[in-house]
Amino acid sequence: MKAIIQTVVMEVQRMIKNKYFLCFSLFMPFVFYTLFTYINRGSTVDGIDFDYYFLISMTCYSLVVTSVQTFGIQIMYDRRQTWMDYLFTHPLTPPQYFISRIITQLLLNAVIVSLFFLIINAWKQFNRPLEEWIITSIWLLAGSILFLTIGILIAQTKKVETASVTANVVVLGLAILGGLWMPLQTFPDWVQMIGEWLPSYLFALGARNIASGEGIELFNIIILTCYFLVLFIGAIILQYRQRS
Repeated sequence: MKAIIQTVVMEVQRMIKNKYFLCFSLFMPFVFYTLFTYINRGSTVDGIDFDYYFLISMTCYSLVVTSVQTFGIQIMYDRRQTWMDYLFTHPLTPPQYFISRIITQLLLNAVIVSLFFLIINAWKQFNRPLEEWIITSIWLLAGSILFLTIGILIAQTKKVETASVTANVVVLGLAILGGLWMPLQTFPDWVQMIGEWLPSYLFALGARNIASGEGIELFNIIILTCYFLVLFIGAIILQYRQRS
């Protein structure tokens, strides 16, 4: 446990110094939020004020970016470094290291959610109960684990360039087709049919259902769980084949 805690502390310090993380996970989603809420001020989507609706969308987008791109690409870079072999000569096993990385990313995801909710709520003054903020935060953190598995899956590619391009395409696809950049209702019907099955859409939908008072649907949880299991098993199989 001590080795895991020390590794988590080290990884948090390293991540905070990462300009890519600070720019694309924190700054860019806030810029998008400011721009789109200014353009669509006063409107509503599915009975939810657009400012709050888009707060959920941009928080989900930030978590997708940091979980798929930042987390996945950094794991791949680490695998290519010679110091990783030296690291495992210490009292730290590879499973402990990856557990530490996942804990680190979840802590950073918690920081992202907290910053977005606190800063934008102080700006927009949403009249939402504390219980809703807490439940929504728990849902977002739990759901972000699914996107960590996508990052791990991308990290199994052999070339950094391929992994980087793949991560960018996946994030853009999840953001645009999943309705994180703009409401899915603005797309053609055939795009909506695809988007409604994407994990990014279901991820944000759960938080929006909490906001509307409907609660998270069991079907939503089942589909996201199936996504997680398929991606997790796929990452394990790929890693096993590479080691073989």
